[in-house]
Amino acid sequence: SQPGYTTWETRQGPFSLLVSQAVDGYAMGNAYLDDGETVPPTPNTTLDFVASEGRLEIKSSGDYHVDQALDSITILGTKRPSRTVTVGGRTTANWTYTEGVQELTLNGLDIDLNKPSIVTWS
Repeated sequence: SQPGYTTWETRQGPFSLLVSQAVDGYAMGNAYLDDGETVPPTPNTTLDFVASEGRLEIKSSGDYHVDQALDSITILGTKRPSRTVTVGGRTTANWTYTEGVQELTLNGLDIDLNKPSIVTWS
């Protein structure tokens, strides 16, 4: 998301995800989300991201409702898709690929981060 002057302002926009894959196509990471203002313990959600060659799985666990959607994903270190790119089982044409840096970029995704989602490219 675009940075703001406060946590609240920053959290009003959609999220973006950058995935930097290892040579074997594997990457993983997580994000902890809460309201950013209340003193813990507060409702919170952890997002887990696991990438393997041609697949990104997003899982959500916790009791904090994430209002922002995941709007864009940039995947570094991957091959150009020769067939399809899917988001949540549906084919999307909202992607570009930059050959010189092996960068796959998906935009306009509107992924609900409160549910599991799978992105594939082949």
